[in-house]
Amino acid sequence: MQKLFSMFPRGAPGLALLLLRLFVAAVLVSDAMTTRSAGDLPLVWLLVSCALALGAGFATPIAAVLVALIETTGLNEHVMQIALHAFAPIVIGVALALLGPGAYSLDARLFGRRLVEFGPDVNDER
Repeated sequence: MQKLFSMFPRGAPGLALLLLRLFVAAVLVSDAMTTRSAGDLPLVWLLVSCALALGAGFATPIAAVLVALIETTGLNEHVMQIALHAFAPIVIGVALALLGPGAYSLDARLFGRRLVEFGPDVNDER
């Protein structure tokens, strides 16, 4: 997973990525609640799973691409109700897939860069 990202930014950029992930997760939960009333349970589970993954920053590129695809198919179903704010989750999903999750995520914790320290060399003890 680390090869997908050049780094996991900290500070303000990392916080911005966290806010984007949380915003898209909130939109997905909202969409799941409206989809639940339509009775499409597999889609509800997919939306909630993607929301949890993005909120925690786990498998972010995969979840973000799924979000973009799900929201794009949602646009096709409601052609008459397309507005600029309907494109926000799609664009943010693509941006998250390209940028990565940031330092404040499970991906960074699991796959982030680590400092490897080597002990004394065996050959030096002669």
